[in-house]
Amino acid sequence: MNPITTPRPTIYWREQFDNGSEFFTEENLQISDALLDRYVGKLEAAKNERDIWKAIEEVVTGFDDLNSSHDYFIETMEREDLAEYIQKAAEAAGLFYDGDVTEEWRSEW
Repeated sequence: MNPITTPRPTIYWREQFDNGSEFFTEENLQISDALLDRYVGKLEAAKNERDIWKAIEEVVTGFDDLNSSHDYFIETMEREDLAEYIQKAAEAAGLFYDGDVTEEWRSEW
């Protein structure tokens, strides 16, 4: 897997939280990082494109669940950063797809 050059969106989310934003909580930031850690781990272990797509589905549905259970904290800017990170990580793992890889499973963000 090539290195992921796009910074994790949670870096920016944490900065906002540390600066007093009530949009994020310690809990949703920790869960977000855990979802992204698991996603990257699955991409690193992926043996084929099907494994990559399965990892994408799992991280997107994980963020759907997290977002709905934490007052819908993922809005336009967060969605764009998160979708870009998921896409770039999948590309680093070897997926070549022209489009938004999150769109099929994304429901609430």
